Amino acid sequence: MAGLCWPLFLYEFIAMMRRPTKVISRKVDSVRIIKITGRLDPGDGPDALADMVTNFVEDDEIDFLLDLRSVTYISSTGVGSLIKCYRAVLKKKGHVKLLSPSQSVRNILAISKLDGVFEIFSDEKEALASFAK
Repeated sequence: MAGLCWPLFLYEFIAMMRRPTKVISRKVDSVRIIKITGRLDPGDGPDALADMVTNFVEDDEIDFLLDLRSVTYISSTGVGSLIKCYRAVLKKKGHVKLLSPSQSVRNILAISKLDGVFEIFSDEKEALASFAK
């Protein structure tokens, strides 16, 4: 197989799929919006999402909207991360809602029966308004 050369776009695609998870947050009124980018797959390493949510819960924030628009993949440990977040927030009588998961992420949520646990929204304004109810 000497001389095998893959097209450049394939290398870029593989690099994009292996990008580590990036987690950033902003606050709108009383709701903490956390945007997750890349693969939601903490594996054996640090769980950036659960750690971030736990820190905010310790600071008495209880309403979270997890923006999943840029999540390319979710593993079983990523599902565990969502469950950790949910449990931490539920202890304080708060809410965790999901925004715009891709079809592949929705499939994983459905298989793991989490689509019945989390409210899922496709529109940010509608999601934010749901916290006021």
